[in-house]
Amino acid sequence: MDDIIDIVKTTKIEGVIATNTTISREGLNSSKEEIEKIGMGGLSGKPLTKRSTEVIKYLKQKSNNAFPVIGVGGIHSAEDAIEKINAGADLIQLYTGFIYEGPGLIKRINKALVAQNILK
Repeated sequence: MDDIIDIVKTTKIEGVIATNTTISREGLNSSKEEIEKIGMGGLSGKPLTKRSTEVIKYLKQKSNNAFPVIGVGGIHSAEDAIEKINAGADLIQLYTGFIYEGPGLIKRINKALVAQNILK
């Protein structure tokens, strides 16, 4: 990730989307055989929540907040969104959480952000 920070700074890329998918299968309940049958494509959603938040925090701290970070990965609740913002995300982006939780998720996130004076 340090290389990514250096590249973003050197090339003056406007920002980073962190993170969208992972190839890690850590913490899944599925058997190894089932995973092999499905394939090793990118995994998204809840299994990504914690790692995504760690990546956001690392990028923001190690870069000294040099560029915007869009937090994405495992946002299924207002609490997940707030964790991303507290880790340093300048914006958040929803994919899997929006599909599984529906459009009401956006309203719940916005209400929570207003209640905590994060969004005014």
